[in-house]
Order: sequence, then structure tokens, then C-alpha cells
Amino acid sequence: MRGSLALAAIGLLLAVAGCQRAPEAPAPAPAVDHVAEARKALAVQGWAVAAPHLRAALQKDPESLFLHYNLGICASWLDLPEEAVREFEWVVAHAPGDSDEAKAARQWLADRRPARSPTAAEPAADDPALGDSGLRGTVMWAEPGQAPAPQGRQQLALAGLPDTPTAERIYIVRADRQGRYEFKRIVPGPYRLKGEGAGGRTRWRLKVVLEAGQDLELDLSPENGVPARDDFPESR
Repeated sequence: MRGSLALAAIGLLLAVAGCQRAPEAPAPAPAVDHVAEARKALAVQGWAVAAPHLRAALQKDPESLFLHYNLGICASWLDLPEEAVREFEWVVAHAPGDSDEAKAARQWLADRRPARSPTAAEPAADDPALGDSGLRGTVMWAEPGQAPAPQGRQQLALAGLPDTPTAERIYIVRADRQGRYEFKRIVPGPYRLKGEGAGGRTRWRLKVVLEAGQDLELDLSPENGVPARDDFPESR
């Protein structure tokens, strides 16, 4: 009887000791890949989701052109002008001058200049920055397994080709919500028309030559998009 009581007491002590042991620490959460998460959000134009990941990634990689440029884009869509200005100014200061990122950032910053007063002189008719050509059309795209759909708010860049009279020209527009776009008052000459999907994936890279006074209509679709057609395969 005494032996049984002793064994029971020992068992009770062991049970109490086991209950008093500190619980095992939970396994640490896996590290977040902020760049990967930002890319996923950018791919669906999730600007509000992408922006915090881009900011976090910049803490580890403050010299990344991809991070600064896309954070500027996110900030512009989220109506955060001070952040957008800061990021685009960084891009202009650090990106190659002839890169698409630098050109787009310069254009965005230029568009924010205060508008001229109503009494300011109008541009001279022979202003070399003004042209009489135009380019317009509709933007359609289809991801794998999906039907083509209008690409509302698609950004397009028309950049003059090196070693031509239009070398320093760049024009940027966004399609409207129905996917219609239009470049107006373009200096005639040869250009590269580029359009990127969310996340920086190039959709179109086409050579366009505008004649004086011409109003060219060019619809953009998977049929003339990369990789079906790429007029500048060595370009970024």
C-alpha cells in the first residue's frame, strides 16, 4: 500500500513539473520577400498593396532603380505627390539619362510645373517642340487563357530614335477607361512606341514613323505585341 502511494506521489510530482515547463517558443514566421510581393501587387495594379512592400524593400536595397521608379508610380496613383516627386527626382538623378525610367520621370515632373497664367504668351507657331502629327488607337490585351479586353489607363511612351531629328522627343499618355489613346501635336519623324503592363512587363515595342500632318491610327493588341512583333529586341 505504501509503495502504491509513493508511486502515485511521484507520478503527481512529474505531472506538476510537466505542467510548469515553459511552452515551446513558436517557430519564427518566414521572412517576407517584399520585392516578390510588390511585383505581384504591381501585376494587378494594386498600388496600395505594392507601396508598403516597395518601401520596406528600399530599406535593404536603397539603390534599386526598380524600387524607386515603381514606388513613384504607386505614389502618383495614390495621390501622394510629395513621395512621388521624391522618388522620380531620385530616378532622374540616378538612372541612365536615356533610359525609359528617366524619361518617364522627367516627363512626370515636367507635367507638374505650374500652368501658365492666362496672360502668358502662347507658344510661337514655329516652336520646334510643337508638331502637327498625331497617333491614336485602341489598346487591347489578353493574358493567357483570357479574351482580349480594353486596357483602360494603359500608359504609352512615344520616344524619338537616337541619331534622328526626334532623338530628344518623348511623349507619354494614358489610355482612357475604354482603352482609347491619343498623342497630339507630335513632331514628325521616327519613334519607338512602348507600352508596359503592370509589373514592368513590355507589351509593345513598335517603330512608328509619323509624316508631317499625318494623323495615324494604330490599334495595339496581342497581334502586334511582344513577342509576336518586337521592332527593338535589344531594348529594355
